[in-house]
Amino acid sequence: MPMAPKSPARNARSRPRRLARRRQKTGVARYYQLYALLSNALNDGTIAPGSALPSEPELAARHRLSRTTVRRALGRLESENRIVRLRGSGTFARQAPAAAKLCLNLHTFYKDLPTIAARTSVSVLRFEPEALPAGARDLQSHLGEHAFVIQSLHKYHGTPYQISTAYVPESVGRQMRRNSLGSTSIITVLDRMGQKTVSSEHTMSAVAADDIASRALGVSLGAPLLRMRAVFIDSKGRTRALCESLSRPDHLNVRAELERVRARRAHSPWRLRARETVSAKR
Repeated sequence: MPMAPKSPARNARSRPRRLARRRQKTGVARYYQLYALLSNALNDGTIAPGSALPSEPELAARHRLSRTTVRRALGRLESENRIVRLRGSGTFARQAPAAAKLCLNLHTFYKDLPTIAARTSVSVLRFEPEALPAGARDLQSHLGEHAFVIQSLHKYHGTPYQISTAYVPESVGRQMRRNSLGSTSIITVLDRMGQKTVSSEHTMSAVAADDIASRALGVSLGAPLLRMRAVFIDSKGRTRALCESLSRPDHLNVRAELERVRARRAHSPWRLRARETVSAKR
């Protein structure tokens, strides 16, 4: 049950910014703009669990929206079980259940991939050759102008947590089978087909969810996502795959353990620690 607010007065901190002041001609429906604003406030704790949301008339007046538009935005949050609406009392933020999390360890990356693949479900969204996007071509020109694209949605405990896109040489992609990617990582599949991956380069950053990612991952438009890009190279120096994943940070942790190198003339005094570890856990 949601907790009643301590005071009928609204706390200034619990008020998300006004939509009317920053509304632009973005092509996004007004109800969705309000939904995204309230969703982000619920995510970051601006509207704390158990606290009351502004009333419908207050939201309508503050953001210069119709009551119908406000109800539609609140209705979406209610359908997502993010808020509860009590007749005569108001609308309250629900206490979000603790999310089941995966952990990807960079120091045991290749050991983690099969374990995580076995514990998650994968839906292949795209599996076809296409012209390599300019951004991907800039990252890895060895793939050529055309590549085979494999886009997948990953779920853990039934909740989407990652959407990934992999580009592999077109000749290699045509030898792959779509149904082989359901419970096996793409790197494992590639290793079984030929030269094994022996090195990889990773970059990580944060990006805002676009329309495709927000719908696939069930997050609000503009929500922060963890982006990881990786290039996988075989023993002959050839690119095996270029992968990009967008993950929900509330469902996936990325961590690394470092250790000091004992050799006196080592190029670097620190390196990723090499040890056995249980990779995927809640």
